[in-house]
Order: sequence, then structure tokens, then C-alpha cells
Amino acid sequence: MRSLQLRFAIVVAFAAIWTSLSIPQASAQAGLNTSGSSNCTLADFDTTIRFVNGPGDYFTLVFDKLNISMVTCVFDGAMYGPSLVPVAVEGHKQVDICYDCENRLPNGFYPIIPPLRVPPETVARQTFRWKTVRHDSEPCVHLEWLANPILLVTPSLFEPVCSDVEVSRFSLVDPKVSADMQSEKNPGKLFRLGGVKAEYYPTERFSLHVSLAHSDSTGSVNDKRCPTLYLRERSPDGATRIDEVTPLSFVGCEFHALGHAIGDWQSGFDLDSGATSRWEGVGEHEMQIFQLASSLDAPTIRFNSSNVLKLKIIDSITAPRTWGPKVAGIAADITLDKETYQVGEDVPLHIAIEDFDAGLPLYVVDPVWDPCEVIGLQVQDATARTLPVNERYPHWSICTGHGFGPRPFPVRKVIAIEKSLGAEGWLPNHPGTYTVVVEWAPCFKPKATEAGSAISRMETYAVARAVATIKVVENAASSQPR
Repeated sequence: MRSLQLRFAIVVAFAAIWTSLSIPQASAQAGLNTSGSSNCTLADFDTTIRFVNGPGDYFTLVFDKLNISMVTCVFDGAMYGPSLVPVAVEGHKQVDICYDCENRLPNGFYPIIPPLRVPPETVARQTFRWKTVRHDSEPCVHLEWLANPILLVTPSLFEPVCSDVEVSRFSLVDPKVSADMQSEKNPGKLFRLGGVKAEYYPTERFSLHVSLAHSDSTGSVNDKRCPTLYLRERSPDGATRIDEVTPLSFVGCEFHALGHAIGDWQSGFDLDSGATSRWEGVGEHEMQIFQLASSLDAPTIRFNSSNVLKLKIIDSITAPRTWGPKVAGIAADITLDKETYQVGEDVPLHIAIEDFDAGLPLYVVDPVWDPCEVIGLQVQDATARTLPVNERYPHWSICTGHGFGPRPFPVRKVIAIEKSLGAEGWLPNHPGTYTVVVEWAPCFKPKATEAGSAISRMETYAVARAVATIKVVENAASSQPR
């Protein structure tokens, strides 16, 4: 097994880096303009956006929220504006939000307006706009992301903010007019977006595959430069985000991720799905990609798009398991998607551990905050020999954590752990039949030292083991790992 001491040191070394990261989450969005007693939620709407230059020196974001529920939704809450990052240039005044500026009364108050009722299949529209030219000595703000009503992590699409942001009230729009505008904005389905599977586990990281929708589209994007794409994701709870992304491995890109073949527009390429790092949630998710089809200076910025890919995140607690033998009331599981893989193809490992009935408190390194040390992993060849380093692909990722140490482990609760042979540095680099071995060794406090709390006083309770067999076959079509 890999040295626990070495990997624990890696965890501690990266703990500070991990805690310093600030990644915007879709959950940072404010809700609809509804009160707590409203009959609708974010999931009852599907939100689209247009980027508009104008009128004059204004830049406008137009949000259309289509009521996809079966009931009329009432917007009866306070107005919400966007959250901006950054909100100011250091040392200067921050950008203010001006709500319904055009209708503000001379005394500074707003007129009383009845709640907006949004029937099914009807669009409620709201706009944010700001000036892109400064008329005073204050510097303009260049946005990295904007949240509400959807999360936009698209810095290249934002014009500089050189004034307060004006937020309109919602208004009803003919859904056909909205659809026509969206069609004008997106001239065609130029790309095909696909996934390896239709279902994934909650903490499973996976990529998407981008290719041309039609073979005669080659001339439209016969470009070797590293492309900038925009990935839209809508979660089951209605939270929606658009992220500016680049391929994991593309012929014109400077960075090539291990485990992904270098692609181009003709062969297709892989894209990070953002699962677990940008979005999460059990249920059906919708994914779609866009690429600029016009100049950023066009009156309405236009995009080429892909199909809408629907994939499901399943509940890992209720998923079927292949449990290994129970040892002193504990057991481990390892479940695979299939039995045969091509050389270089990663092998996702769906692992689970459970204290069925140990009969005393167990302690385990936290699977969420310190995932590196929860279980031991190795691969053996057909002769039961542990696969040496020169017969494996290198690590495809670096495991990070907080270094919290062992914590109490729940009883009779499945704890799911998602890993892969490629990410862990155990992926065989040549054909053969292999055994994947998972070991789980929780700790306990002997009665003589129960009063103590030092980690050094803990002892191994038992070792639960689970195994799975895989067959790796030659892939003549590619000499690189995907």
C-alpha cells in the first residue's frame, strides 16, 4: 500500500491552498422576487440570457425567466439585484445598485406596484444595465463574475462597469417574442455535446465530449487556436450558471490535462463538466455549450450552440453495492461501471464503507475534508504482484485536504467515496487482467486510553477488504491516454 505518512504530508501541505480558494457557487444566487409564502420556487423557471450592447454607451443583460410549472407564480417579494465581483477598484468607491431608477418618485420612494402574476409558459423579464464609458475620474470595474438571477462566470463577455448598475422590475413578455430573440441570438446547433454515461455519482468527477454536430460543419470552425467556450448548467433545483471554459486537451491550447487525448474540432475534445467543483445536486442536470458567433461589439452578441445534454446524478446512498466480506461488523465495497477498458481509459471507482455493527465507536479520517487517507488502494496483476510504478500511468490529479485527522464514524450509514485509477496513479499502462484492491482500516480507542485524545493512542480496529477484476485491452486507435 502507498505510504500513509507521505500522503498525509501532502494533505497538510495543500490544506492552506485549499482553504484559500474562492470558487463561486450557483447556490450564491438570490431566489425569485417572491415572499416566503410564495407558491413557486427557482425550479419552476428556466432562465435564459442575452448580452446587448446599447442603447448608447450602455451594456445590458436581459434575463428571461420562463414559467415551466403548471401554476401561476406570484412575484410579491422585494427586488433583488446582482452580486458583483469585484464590486470596486481598490481604493475607490464601490458600484451601487439602482433599483427601478426610471420609476423612482421625486421624494426618493418607489410607487406601489401590485405583485406580478406569471402564468405557465409565460416569460418574466428583468434587465441589468450599466454605462461602459466613464464621465468622471473614477476607474471602471472589470467583472470576474456576476450572480443573480443566474451565475455568470464569464469575464470575457462583460463590458467594463463605469456607472451604477440599473436593475429593472420584472415585466411580462410574450414567450414567442422571447423565443424568437433567443433564436436570433443563437444561429444554430453547430456542436454536439455528449457524456460517457447517462448517470453519475454525486462526488464523481467526469468530463464531457465536444464534437461537430455535422460533418459539413468543419469549415465553420477549422481553427487550431485554443477555443473559449461557455458551458451552461441547470441543476434540479433550478439554479443555473454559465462558466467560461477551455478544453482539457486541445491542439492549440498551452495546457493538456493528463488522461485526455489531444483533440481538435475534427476529432472532438474533452471538456471539464464542473461536477463537484462548480455544481452538485442529486437529480437531472442540463448542460449546453456556446461559442461566440459574432463580434463582442455586435448589438446583440450571438452564439453558436450545442444540443442540451441531460444527465442524472444518482443517490450514492441507495445505489447498488458489491460488498466485500464483513469483518468485525464493518465492510467495504467497490463497484465498477464495466469490466473491460482500453489502454489509457480511466477506471472510475465507486467505493463505499459502512459500520454495520462494530459495537464500539470507530474513528476515520473525514471522507469529505480529507479524502486522501480514508481507504488504501492498489492494483495487482494476474500473478497477484503489486503493479510497479513503471507499469502505471502517472497521477492525473493531486489529492488535497485539511489535515483534520480521525473523526467519529457514523453507524449503519453508507459513506460513498469516488475515486479513479488514473487520478490515484494506479492505472495500468499495458493490456492485462488486473485486480483492484480496496482496504479500509478504521481506528478505535482501547479502554485503557479512552480518556486520552491523542491520535497516537488509537489502534486499528479491523481491516475490511473489497476487490474487483478488470481487463485492459489494446487500443490501436490511440497511443495516448484519454
